[in-house]
Amino acid sequence: MKPLIEIHRIGTDAYGYRISALGTDGQDKSGSGAFDSLEHCLFDAGASLGTYFSRVELNLEGMFLGSCSTDTLRRNPKGVAQRIQQHFQPA
Repeated sequence: MKPLIEIHRIGTDAYGYRISALGTDGQDKSGSGAFDSLEHCLFDAGASLGTYFSRVELNLEGMFLGSCSTDTLRRNPKGVAQRIQQHFQPA
């Protein structure tokens, strides 16, 4: 089982996420509230997974971004957010 973090925009500078498990029946594991930045959203998602999973798949607004370590989401969410904003913004 590999978690998938699906990030979605709620507003101009607001994000939320949903975590589902790939390789299972596709049911949601958890969802989030609203966060005032992509960085805070990523940190919360990584923290919610704890140390149970070493890697997750990331998806932004339906666009697959790739795989990321959960440790990186917890330790450097700002760096992950910057890379996403530089390279993977939907058109």
